[in-house]
Order: sequence, then structure tokens, then C-alpha cells
Amino acid sequence: MTFATQESTSPYNGAVTPISPSSQQESPFEGNEIWRDAPVFTGTTKFDPLPDVKNIMVTGGAGFIACWVVRHLVLTYPEAYNVVSFDKLDYCASLNNTRVLEHEPNFSFYRGDITNPSEVMDCLERYNIDTIFHFAAQSHVDLSFGNPFGFTHTNVYGTHVLLESARKAGIKRFIHVSTDEVYGEVKDDEDDLLETSILAPTNPYAASKAAAEMLVNSYKKSFKLPVIIVRSNNVYGPHQYPEKIIPKFTCLLARGEPVVLHGDGSPTRRYLFAGDAADAFDTILHRGQLGEIYNVGSYDEISNLSLCHKLLAEMEIIPSRPPSSSPPCNYTTSPPSSSPLGAEQEEIHRWVKYTHDRPFNDHRYAVDGTKLRKLGWEPKTTFEEGLRITVDWYRRFGERWWDDITNVLRPFPITAGGGDGVLDQEVAEVCDKPVTLESRENTGVRKSSDILKEASGSFRSRHQQYQHQHHHKHRTRKYHHHTRETSRDNTDYYSSRIPRSCALASPRPRELASSTGLVSPGITLDEDDGFDDGFDDEDSTYNQLTIVYDDEARSRKKRKLLTVVDDITNDSHSFNKKARGNITQEGGRCAELSWTGLTRTL
Repeated sequence: MTFATQESTSPYNGAVTPISPSSQQESPFEGNEIWRDAPVFTGTTKFDPLPDVKNIMVTGGAGFIACWVVRHLVLTYPEAYNVVSFDKLDYCASLNNTRVLEHEPNFSFYRGDITNPSEVMDCLERYNIDTIFHFAAQSHVDLSFGNPFGFTHTNVYGTHVLLESARKAGIKRFIHVSTDEVYGEVKDDEDDLLETSILAPTNPYAASKAAAEMLVNSYKKSFKLPVIIVRSNNVYGPHQYPEKIIPKFTCLLARGEPVVLHGDGSPTRRYLFAGDAADAFDTILHRGQLGEIYNVGSYDEISNLSLCHKLLAEMEIIPSRPPSSSPPCNYTTSPPSSSPLGAEQEEIHRWVKYTHDRPFNDHRYAVDGTKLRKLGWEPKTTFEEGLRITVDWYRRFGERWWDDITNVLRPFPITAGGGDGVLDQEVAEVCDKPVTLESRENTGVRKSSDILKEASGSFRSRHQQYQHQHHHKHRTRKYHHHTRETSRDNTDYYSSRIPRSCALASPRPRELASSTGLVSPGITLDEDDGFDDGFDDEDSTYNQLTIVYDDEARSRKKRKLLTVVDDITNDSHSFNKKARGNITQEGGRCAELSWTGLTRTL
């Protein structure tokens, strides 16, 4: 890794307007000037330039790892390569990451979206691109649980758009950046995984990256597209958006706030400094074989809890310890508070809190990077040195590099659907002791499934909840009146709707869902219920499902309702259409369920 202060490079004044069909008027380079005071980081490798590589497109170039690669290629090969940073400037990107390059003659920025074929093709043709580094992706696992469709759209469809555009443009090298998470969880006693290992992703993010790899492989086989796939373990360092654990916890501690671990903090990850990652991609570009897969792995494996201790030491909250020593984490017995160890443990309890875990959290990942090491690559930055550089950078620039990051620092920054909002802080309750599966019931910490249920669709505001309670009686009378009028045998039925917890509602209008292929099966709740399902109550095509009971069945109302709901929700083929209609009773039992176009006898 090499870096220099801004003053040691050329003084960059003014702004460059990026070439983009959608943004010719305003320059996104204007605004925050904090980058002028920041050091300029690159990798350390340098190879003989490739004769068949001239114009390189880096997707997601304003993001974390990609910006390191962009700076490295631009500054290391000024006479050999022209580099185009292609980025839509999503929430985790910042032009501050590459503003130091804005007046370099071999650097260009194109504001575009990889899911937009016309923008991708325009960039490829405008700059005569011959090589692509595909970094652009949604990458935060926590967000993938709350918005999995967004990850599929960007990571799978966006990759497909890029592959098809590359095929049409005759790209000579397509380097696809994947992740070690496509392999799934690796047990403690299992060997490091080779590039030939089976892919077994366990979360929506990893699954979307594995699916993208399948598309890349298909274009290699079907269209002979010259591709290379790279699977890296966790990368950390300056310029990383503070949604990931190291920058997030550093910013929290710098604010004087405690960090919050998921579960018991036992999952481990292997960390690679961003400068070493840039060297790995430079090595793969110049020495990698087309059609091959390369793992990029380090041996710096550390648990989340131990990482907290290292951060506390780096922030000078607790004493530093040798890398080989174990932190004090015995929660069954505590040393006297008057002793140094006791005082240290008190500080740890003060600054490290716990909340429930993700719906599923892989215990560890472990890849074998021997194949890449044979090309001459080796990580040069120790974890201690890299952490020191990273913590120092975030203490100086982390709060000002991006816009307000308060929401990002919450324990579960899950966005709703298309980015409608973030879960309230109070949803993720915290406690002083590790949260395990056995302790969830006793600690009162809410389960992840409950939080994800609240994240689906649109969030109800506190005002909507108040209206829901205030008008409950009025709506109940309305529903009773409706069922009395429509019951075919004039029996005084008592209406009851399927509980929201048992209904699978579509979070978007039918037309939009159909056009995107994301039609959600299930029962649609009406807007009067306070849950915005995107449908108009006045539209008779989407009347709510009403369950009615006669007097003879009232005593078994609860059991009958649960039976019907179970029957409905487990019938996979019955709800390809939005459900509406009635369940009627004959002889004390549910006799018939009818809805648009279909009638089923129970």
C-alpha cells in the first residue's frame, strides 16, 4: 500500500462534469471538499502493461473496493490505461473516493446504472472499452433480508445487462467480482475451500452473487466471452461506507456510543486490507488466465467479539494486547473491579452491547488462495497495521466523507422495499449479555422474523396506528353490515378477516408486480386496515377476503379460522390471482371458498 497527502500530488481546482445522458447540467463533483485533506491510497504492484488492454471500465467505481482499483490503475499506469469509473452514485458511493483523479488525463467518470442497457452500451461505445472490472453490486447482507428483490435486480439482472452489452461490444476481458459468501458456511474443522468447491449460499445477497456467477459462466460457454471470476473474503480499509462492522463500530466509538453485536459475537471472518485487494485485482488483470476463477483470501481470521476488543484498544479505551493474546470474555465469573483485568472487563461491558442475530448468520467463511498466490500475489499489510490506518482515517474523515450516517449506524439498518425507510431504532433492542437462541425468550429481545415482518411492504406510521385503533368499532360495524347484505341464505353471519400475521400480502400494485415478474401470492389486505398494499378499496376487483361463520359454528370459530387459513396459505396453486370472496358455512363447517375465477369446495 502506498499513499501520499493531497499536497504531494497536483493541486486540483475546479470540477469536471461527467459524461452521462441523464446528467449533463450538474456536476456531482461539486460540494464536499473534505477530500483535499485526505491521504491518497493505492496498491503497491506494478506490471508491464498489456498490449491488448487500453480502455478499462470499472463498474461501481465510486464505491469502496472499486475506488481503490480505480486510483491504483489511474496513478500507476498513467501512460498505458484509460480508466472509466461507471457508477450510479447509490447511497454507499461517494465521488470523494475518486475526486483526487478528476484532472488526470486518463480518468473519466460516467454516471450510469448497470441495469440500464442504453447507458451501459453508450459508455462502452463512447470510450471504446475493451476491459471490464465488474464491481457494482448491492453488498450488505443485513439489507438483503429486508429488500431481497433489490439485490436480485441489481446483482443478477444488472450483471446480465452488462454481460449482454459486453458480448455485443466485443469486450476482450470481463473480470467479474464475486464473494467468498457464495460457498456458504464453512465449519471450524473443515478445510479452506478451493475454487472448485460447490456453491451453497445461505442469504439473499450471497444467492444473488451466485446467480450472477451462473450467468457469467453461461456467457463464457455459450458466447465464448473471455471472463475471469474473483471471489474475495471481507475487505476493509479507508473509503468503506460505514454499514460494515469495522467502519461502523469505529464511527460509533468516535461518537462516544457503544457498539452492538449480533447474537453472541462468535462468528468469525477473514479480513483483507483494501490495498492488498487492489494488488490482487492488478495481479489478476495482468497475470490471470481467461476462463479461470481466483480466490482472494487472507489468514487474518477474527471473531466479531475479538474485533470489538481490538477496536476498543485502537481507540485507547482499553489497553492494547499482543495479537496472540485472548481478550477477557468470561461472563460466568468476573475479576474484582479493582484489578486491571476487572476494570478492563467493565469497560468492555460498557462499550459492547448485544442484540438478536440475523435470520441466519454464517459462522465463518474460509477460502484457499493458493491459486492466486502462485501468480505472485501476497498480502503485505498485517491486520494490526491495516486496522490502525483504518481507524485513524475514520476518526478524521468518517463523519464528513458521506452525508448524515446516523441511520446507518443502527444495529439493523434494514430498508423497506424500494427504500421507503429504515426500521426505528427501538425495534432492535439491546442487552448487556450475548444473545443466544436459548436466551431470546427470556431477554425479551425481539426475533428477526418479527422485525422482517414489519419491514415488508410499507411501514405504518404511529398516526396510522392511532387511526387504526380509533376507528376499529366503526369499521367492524361496516364489515358486519356488508356480510349480512351479501350472505346468500340471510343468516346473521359474523365476519372475521384472516389475521395479518397469517396473510401474505403483495407490497406493490399488481401491474407493477406483473411487469417485473415479482407477483406475490397471498391475500390482499385493504387500505382501511392501515397497511398500504397498493390497491384501491373502491376497486371491486380487489375486494378483501371475508370469512363468515353461522351461529352453529361460532363456538369453534378460532379453530375453524386457523384451519381455513392453514388450508389457504399451504395451497400453492390457488393464489396466482389476488384473492377475494367468501368462505361460507353449511352444517357447522366451512363449505366453500370462492374468489375471482375460482371456486374451491372445502
